[in-house]
Amino acid sequence: MRDSPLTGHVEGVGADLTEASFVVIDVPKRLFGTVAAYLESRATMRQKIVELQDRNLILSARAQRMEALMAENMRYKALLNSAVAEDTTMTVARIVAVSPDVNRHLLTLNRGDADGVMIGDPVLNADGVMGQVTQVGRSASRALLVTDVQHGLPVLNNRTGQRAIAEGVGRLDRLVIRNLASTSDVTSGDLWVTSGLGEALPRGLPCGHYRRNRNIG
Repeated sequence: MRDSPLTGHVEGVGADLTEASFVVIDVPKRLFGTVAAYLESRATMRQKIVELQDRNLILSARAQRMEALMAENMRYKALLNSAVAEDTTMTVARIVAVSPDVNRHLLTLNRGDADGVMIGDPVLNADGVMGQVTQVGRSASRALLVTDVQHGLPVLNNRTGQRAIAEGVGRLDRLVIRNLASTSDVTSGDLWVTSGLGEALPRGLPCGHYRRNRNIG
């Protein structure tokens, strides 16, 4: 039978319908690919944010120490009586547990011997020194905060160079310097930093600022 115009028209409509069905069916696939790419992009972005936050924490800690060294240089001491501090490697850690004893300021960190953590290492945040590592396991460690009542920290006034011992009193916002002479040159806002005495902690780590009653925190 010869092809009629009607037959050709029907076949053309069928082709159009087939093409349309392919487009409709293909849309969910493309939509799925777009959503998957979006979710992957979001996950990558979150990871980059975490990495940037960690990097910012390290840079903030280093900037705090640099501020202390610059102030000391302005006093024309130039670190003549102490070794120049090396730019030590820093490891970012997370707090995974806190001591249930309210009278002790102890933290458990998710970094240990496998990460290069050693007993005596300082624990820092963006504002300065928080504490010191006292116990080290393979993948975790324990740190004693400087605010613990059993912790004493050799410090010096970053403006004048006066040395003292800052003691924890069980309050997270305060350290106390006892037996500070009434004639001492101490003014509000003075920054106190680790003195490096006894090599317990590196010199120049910020500890706190002077407040009334000869407290620093």
